[in-house]
Amino acid sequence: MKLFLTTIFTTFCILINAQGINIDSLSHVDYQSLHNTEINDIWGYVDEFGNEYAVVGAEKGVSIVDVTDPQNPNEVYWHSGSESVWRDLKVNGDYAYITTEAQDGLLIIDLSPLPGGAITSTTNYFGDGGSTFWSTAHNLYIDENGYGYIFGANRDAGGVQILDLFTDPMNPVEVGSFQDWYVHDGYVRGDTMYLAHVYAGIISLVDISDKSNPVLLGTKETPSSFAHNIWPSDDGNYVFTTDEVTDAYITAYDITDPTNITEVDRIQSSPGMGIVPHNAHVLGDFLVTSYYADGVVVHDISDPYNMVEIASYDTYPGTSTSTTGCWGAYPFLPSGTLLATDIENGLFILGPDYPYAAKLEGNITNSSTGDPVQGVDVSIVGETQVSQSDLNGDYKTGVANTGVYDVVYERYAYEVETISTTLTEGDTVIQDVQLIPIPDFDFVVNVEDENGDPILDANVRIDHSDNTFDQTTNGLGVADFNLYYDDNYEVVVGKWGYITHCQNLDIDDNTGNITVVLAEGIYDDFTFDYGWSETSNAYSGDWERGVPNGEDVLGNYPNPNIDSPNDCGNYAFVTDNQPTTAGNVQGGTVTLISPVFDVTNHSDPHIYYERWFFSYHGYDPVNDTLKIMLSNGTDIVEIDKQGSVPSDFDKWIPVSTRVEDYITPTANMQLFISTSDSFATPNTTDAGFDHFIVSDGSILNTADSPIKKEDELRVYPNPFSDEFTVEGAGVAEDLILFDLNGKQMNIDVTNLGDDAVLSTVNLSPGIYILKVGDKTRKLVKQ
Repeated sequence: MKLFLTTIFTTFCILINAQGINIDSLSHVDYQSLHNTEINDIWGYVDEFGNEYAVVGAEKGVSIVDVTDPQNPNEVYWHSGSESVWRDLKVNGDYAYITTEAQDGLLIIDLSPLPGGAITSTTNYFGDGGSTFWSTAHNLYIDENGYGYIFGANRDAGGVQILDLFTDPMNPVEVGSFQDWYVHDGYVRGDTMYLAHVYAGIISLVDISDKSNPVLLGTKETPSSFAHNIWPSDDGNYVFTTDEVTDAYITAYDITDPTNITEVDRIQSSPGMGIVPHNAHVLGDFLVTSYYADGVVVHDISDPYNMVEIASYDTYPGTSTSTTGCWGAYPFLPSGTLLATDIENGLFILGPDYPYAAKLEGNITNSSTGDPVQGVDVSIVGETQVSQSDLNGDYKTGVANTGVYDVVYERYAYEVETISTTLTEGDTVIQDVQLIPIPDFDFVVNVEDENGDPILDANVRIDHSDNTFDQTTNGLGVADFNLYYDDNYEVVVGKWGYITHCQNLDIDDNTGNITVVLAEGIYDDFTFDYGWSETSNAYSGDWERGVPNGEDVLGNYPNPNIDSPNDCGNYAFVTDNQPTTAGNVQGGTVTLISPVFDVTNHSDPHIYYERWFFSYHGYDPVNDTLKIMLSNGTDIVEIDKQGSVPSDFDKWIPVSTRVEDYITPTANMQLFISTSDSFATPNTTDAGFDHFIVSDGSILNTADSPIKKEDELRVYPNPFSDEFTVEGAGVAEDLILFDLNGKQMNIDVTNLGDDAVLSTVNLSPGIYILKVGDKTRKLVKQ
């Protein structure tokens, strides 16, 4: 068997060329070849003679592998079980305990015959009977006193069942329960439970000094509101969490006051790549995390306010924004051997080093005033992490290895500062910096109605680079901005009851001011918050206003990845604005509700909007439909719906509905946009809503977008496939197409009189910006 596993390991490394930093590969077990199965979580076991074992969860069972000689792993036991994606494992004494979301209850394996004897004693526990019965659970933990904690079982709210495992290890007895929320994962030390509530999006601390009566101490929402895993520092003053969604963080919290849990730092692996973190475990001054597509990642957490990556080993070839790759990492074997499980690629036996980071910290001030400067980006050239100075101007950062580094300090409205600095492993360099401010200039936006009267409390937004400036107009209809750069800006002006105006404008210190005239009308592209509300009884997937942040899932976008290309700005209302299906609409109904609006000043009022809907693996039409309802203050009727129709997925669908065909127009109209899903009929359900307009007559009977913005290019079709037309474009030299990174695209232009046809067959699908003179237009290629 040893020779077989070693041969698999050698072949595998040739195929994927896995690489590590401060972590070496010692050997590998390929479970596809061994048992034709993918694997999941990992734990460890040490017998009375000091032999070390990997306890490996697999979709088809549980594997025990002797890793005492880490270069020659040897499977000593295989236990077949019901097939399931999830198996989580812990060991207490000579007993392994395994949960699964198959119907196997709690599997208990007596490991005491090892190293030489055959394992023969196993049992499956399903609760103590009656109301305590359960058959599936997501995870578990066992504390230092031999109490077991079952998380996410199919009983009660899926909270925690507390078991006595020490009196009779093969026959647990339930001694307590905590059911305030569903619990995905947790840790217990002494009298405190540390819990991660994935659907509630929070962590909690619970006093279990009386295990029959747990008492909640405090909670905290995590950055991505999808708390997957939690682990405390050795001194108990901090906890570290992961959110299991794309582009999420490892986050550190000060928990010295459980009623006021405070975030102290957060960090990502491969920022900007959308990598998903999974499980993080504390090993002294280090945090060992399984990062799906990035493998095992280790951070120096000796200062929880400054987590620094110091080691990694990538088990997964390529990259992914999905939950594929490294599931678990177990760093607690006495030898220091690190065990990691990759779903598709098997068990990795690794040899880690844990060097302390080379750290840099200091204070940043304004060179003119001496005041602290908050929000300065501090980046070390060649590294992927970017830190920011806090309210007091303090910053902390670091690298894994000793060396001379260029450190760049950059903030909007200040000159960039670059300093060459020597950093040494295990040491902290103090580097204070003074930034030179850039002189500003005034830019005034005057907002008035079509009669020339000033509009009070109009929203004015100026976008430049990655910075947004928001103001509301005063009683004279004036918004006064301080700008710093001679450049192109987007100016957006709006107020409920008026048509939003947006334009791109070259602004410098000679521009002075502009006047924007707003026409009356009911219009909302969600650039500004006009008071739409939401009701929900769902566990996840609530409506939220924001820049759509969808993820490509097997060629589909369940939640929108773009807003409507036909309106101002980049905002829309979407369900689950996380780039993953993990938080889609589940377990209830989510409804978006408009403000009250008056349509009586229209001779033939129509309601226009664009909707996005996705429902995959749907079973129940009630759950798998996006419904649009219209109320006139007395009655409410359904005016539109979209079901699980794949041809309508991945796109904004424009709809214009004649009000009188459904309901009597009044001054008290409201729109209701609703969808739902239940745990009984689970599927991926998400929706979007954008570009809301009340018009006289339908506005769908034009070749261009449903509404034409002030000074906007007339372009159609949009979205487009291989070509689009620009009306009145002039000569081809005036047409420039950019991607969102500012790179100019190569396009073929054919002039047809005053129009131009642009061929884009060589462009990849995505969002592009067309510029003709001083006019711009956002376009989408499908």
